[in-house]
Amino acid sequence: MSHLREQQDDASRMEQVVGQRVEQGVDSQQLGKQARLISARARLHMAQAEGAIDVLRERLSQLTGMPAASIATDGESVATLPEMQREPDLAAKVAQSSPAVLYAQQHAIAQSFRARAEHRSLWPSADFASQYAVLAKFNNWLQFFPPHAFERNNATIGVVIRFPFLNYSQRAHAQAADADAIRARKEVESTKNQVSQETLRLQRSVEQLTAAQEVSQLEYEIAQADVQSVDVKINEGSGSVHDAANARTEMFEKYNALQDANFELLRAQIALLRATGKLESWVQQGK
Repeated sequence: MSHLREQQDDASRMEQVVGQRVEQGVDSQQLGKQARLISARARLHMAQAEGAIDVLRERLSQLTGMPAASIATDGESVATLPEMQREPDLAAKVAQSSPAVLYAQQHAIAQSFRARAEHRSLWPSADFASQYAVLAKFNNWLQFFPPHAFERNNATIGVVIRFPFLNYSQRAHAQAADADAIRARKEVESTKNQVSQETLRLQRSVEQLTAAQEVSQLEYEIAQADVQSVDVKINEGSGSVHDAANARTEMFEKYNALQDANFELLRAQIALLRATGKLESWVQQGK
């Protein structure tokens, strides 16, 4: 934010200087519009940055319960991101330990056991049952039935044997369970491929954004050197106000591009940490 404020202040001063030169007839109206455009762009960058900061601060306030106005950024508390984008076989390792893959594997195992149980329901089965009873005398049943028609102490034993080879409904359930088990096994492979592809995409994205960040850094350093060169020319009397304004505008634009590149790289690195399950350990390092 301090750099953006400096950029806005510098653009405002340049707008005032060019406006005075336009009023005096030294510069054209077109140059005055260009100066106002530069100042408007600086205010736009400032408004965008302040809006993004307010949104993030409000989000943190909702997550932590702290007042939004009391939340401030401490750059020293942020741990250095680990270098993971060049780790060999990273995609394969993540695919083996991903929670999504582990869930799919457990689901496939469960479906396999279910299919096995459905098929075993078609096997022959036998049920054994026994019952012991003591008949009471208070209902005078001996007066109505001849002796030895019933025994007061009696026991019953039975067995039921089932041969469900004609149970077509159960066969259909077993076949459906087989289909679910096959689909679950295919989902394991599909989930592994998705996790592996996403990890590889994030890995390559980090590598590309790292290269883009290096390019932006070099462009910003070149723009700084151009500003210093124009300042030297102005001190020597061979430079103009417009050359200085253009050089500073270019430097500010390159700085903004560098900040955007840093942000995109940081976001991609955090996404890769989340995909590999190392985000929590990285956060703990900053405490």
